[in-house]
Amino acid sequence: MLKRRQASLFLVDQFQIEAVRSRYNPIQARLIPAHVTLCREDEVCDWEALRARMESLRPFEVTLTFGIPVREGNFVYLPVVDGLDLYQDFRQRILSMDARTHMPHLTLIHPRNGVCTDEIFADVSATFLAPFRYTFREIMLIEQEDGSVWNVLSRVSASDK
Repeated sequence: MLKRRQASLFLVDQFQIEAVRSRYNPIQARLIPAHVTLCREDEVCDWEALRARMESLRPFEVTLTFGIPVREGNFVYLPVVDGLDLYQDFRQRILSMDARTHMPHLTLIHPRNGVCTDEIFADVSATFLAPFRYTFREIMLIEQEDGSVWNVLSRVSASDK
C-alpha cells in the first residue's frame, strides 16, 4: 500500500477555480480540492512534531497573490506572484531554517491525469485575466492511499486556542 502525506493550504469557496478544475481535469478535482502544497512527506520525519510547530505559530495568515495561468505541456497552474517571502518564511518556521525552497502554485490541470490543448488553455486564460489574492488561515494535514482521494487527517486553524 502506497501512502503519501502532505500539509496543504486549501482554497475555500473559490468556485471559479473549482469549476475550471472540474471541467478540464475532473479526475484531479475529485482527488483533492484546490490547494497550495506547504510540504510533502519527503520533508517531514515526525508529523506530530510538525503539527505541534504549526499550532505554536498561531495566530497565522499566509496571503498569496496568484498570477495569470502558465502552461507547461499538460501542466497548467497559477503561479504565486506576490507573497513568496512570507510563504518561504512560514515553511522555514514549520520545517526548520534549512527547509528547501519550494515554488508555490495552484494547479488547474495536472499532467498526471489531465490534458491541455491550445483551445483549453485559451479558455482557462480567458477565465483568469488578472491576479487575485487569497489569505489562508488553515493548514490541512492530508493523506492519500494508493492514488485514491486525499483524506484530511487533521487541520490546524489559525485562531484555535
